Amino acid sequence: MIALKAIPQTKPQPRVQVRAREAARRRGRRTRLQNYAMPARIALAFAVLLVPVMGYVLLMGNLTALNYSLAQATQTKSALVEETMRLDDRIAQLQSRERLADLATRMNMHDPTRYAVVDVPGPVIAAPPNGIAFLGAFFHR
Repeated sequence: MIALKAIPQTKPQPRVQVRAREAARRRGRRTRLQNYAMPARIALAFAVLLVPVMGYVLLMGNLTALNYSLAQATQTKSALVEETMRLDDRIAQLQSRERLADLATRMNMHDPTRYAVVDVPGPVIAAPPNGIAFLGAFFHR
């Protein structure tokens, strides 16, 4: 037959103290977290409401700025169209055949009776500069 042998047991008392200390620490931590639970929920609800409202305000501000830019661009365009029409009228007046004929008769100009071909000489190419740039006037060849 097998004889029963006594199993050595560890001291349970220190372990109970450690468990009790750890449980007390956990309860304190849980209590502190529960103290912050309600303000955290309120802050979360406030943030959930505030983010869309702030987004709406930002978008409306952007829309208002775009409306002002559009009004300014429209005003600038109308001013430019008006100036373009005025300048086109001035160009048409200055290029009119009657005005040019009147100016030609006052300057004693007439249509040519014969045509001549004139040979125009090409441009004179300057010699490339040489020497020192700062003292070029003194050392020019």
